[in-house]
Amino acid sequence: MWRKNWVVSMVVGMALAGILWSSSWTGQAEADVAVIASPQQTPAAITYSADVWLDMNERIVTGVLTARFVPQDDKAFFHLYPNAFAKQADLGTANWEQVLGKQREPGGITITAVKVDGREAGIRYEGKTNTLLRVPLPAKKPSAEAVVELGFRLQVPYNNGRLSYHDHAMWLGNWLPILAVKDSGGWRLDPYTAIGDPFYSEVANYHLRVHLPEGYQLATTGLESTAVITQTRPQRQSIYELDAWNVRDFAMVVMDGTYQAVSGKVGETIVRTWSQQGDDPAAVKSLHETAMESLDYYGKQFGTYPYKEYDIVKTGGFFGGMEYPSLVFIEEEFFNTADNMGAAVVAHETAHQWFYGIVGNDEVREAWLDESLTDYATMAFLQEKDPKRSQAYIRLRQGQSRAAEAYAKRGISAETSVAAFPDWKSYNELVYGRSGVMWWTLREAWGAERLNRLLRQYVSEHQYKLASGGQIKKLVSAAAGADATPFFEYWLHVRLDSAAAAKEWLEKGKHE
Repeated sequence: MWRKNWVVSMVVGMALAGILWSSSWTGQAEADVAVIASPQQTPAAITYSADVWLDMNERIVTGVLTARFVPQDDKAFFHLYPNAFAKQADLGTANWEQVLGKQREPGGITITAVKVDGREAGIRYEGKTNTLLRVPLPAKKPSAEAVVELGFRLQVPYNNGRLSYHDHAMWLGNWLPILAVKDSGGWRLDPYTAIGDPFYSEVANYHLRVHLPEGYQLATTGLESTAVITQTRPQRQSIYELDAWNVRDFAMVVMDGTYQAVSGKVGETIVRTWSQQGDDPAAVKSLHETAMESLDYYGKQFGTYPYKEYDIVKTGGFFGGMEYPSLVFIEEEFFNTADNMGAAVVAHETAHQWFYGIVGNDEVREAWLDESLTDYATMAFLQEKDPKRSQAYIRLRQGQSRAAEAYAKRGISAETSVAAFPDWKSYNELVYGRSGVMWWTLREAWGAERLNRLLRQYVSEHQYKLASGGQIKKLVSAAAGADATPFFEYWLHVRLDSAAAAKEWLEKGKHE
């Protein structure tokens, strides 16, 4: 997610708006294209299939979700993220106010039935506002598959977040029940927090049948270009059958006829930017060109984008931009002004397709990992596009990095869990600013090609898997030929007394 950086962005934003994106793409990535296996070549261990019906008048989604997986335990947990917005949820803090805004209506998801291997099972919620579903599983042979079927009814909340709507669209982020991860630390059952992107998921294959009222259209994580579409009468509906392989989530935006898409192609990937009638044509053009150019650049630097479609969609929201596999939500204000500030947001969300999408991580405990790599990639793209004009964005992040040194005495670091950040300001300065500038500093010492080659290796080794901060630290240490602990301690833990050791490590590792 690209966050608005409240006070500082107001100062730097004017400079960014005027100069970042006034020229066309001229840079060329120098890296050899790295090969990433296509999603279909490495089938996921989890399969979700669902039939869903959309009531656009009442903002209700009903459906049946079936999950097939090999159990790791005598139980499974499903995240029910929409219940974070239930009526009884305590959402009155300042941090939630920034997420949701003042005008909001509650919503949530009700599980109407549970079946395990075809047999009825009880409905057992957990979490303060029923944000978890616990499903007992029968004893099986170690490799035997379990099939869990969930009936559900989702009342979409109204707010400024990832799951909401306005008069012309409904955006569904983190809406479907999704299996919790069990890793070496046990079950990861973290709640939905106001700060950060509190999500952690394995890749899965999805097959959805979406029953859509007449007059509406879809942008999803799935492949709309190959969807099977059936028109029904007299119901006046369209049924879309959509597939997505090896993705960490399945997001969707339902739009009325005021939306239209401009399309292009990068390699084998169709790129669509969805805007509305009356939006600023220059802004839309800039957003679309940035999506295509950054997708191409990141593909050359970090490994070719493996999915066949990529949608950039105008939504409401506070968040600037929000990433999902093959689909990103972009805040509506960036479509309505010719200053094109939103292009930097699109570049950031596009980089998340690699760092979060292709390579996953625990975004709750290690938010710095995907966000820092994503923002490094954003800076690198801007620098490649126009070195002079990119400096406004880079200076923004460097300013945040310096400001983050104030947290040294407070025990708050970039490696803090999202629930422990006191406010959005600390999260922005540490996770985006401090951590992103860490990689930029390494680039300045090593050179772009050397660092990007390391990141290509990271992507190649962990594609469609979950990576950890420890793994990338080991990779950096190995590439430098010296333990990188002082470097990461200085930057991530804001250990200012490690500054000299971090600098010494940089000097030692400058030459391969």
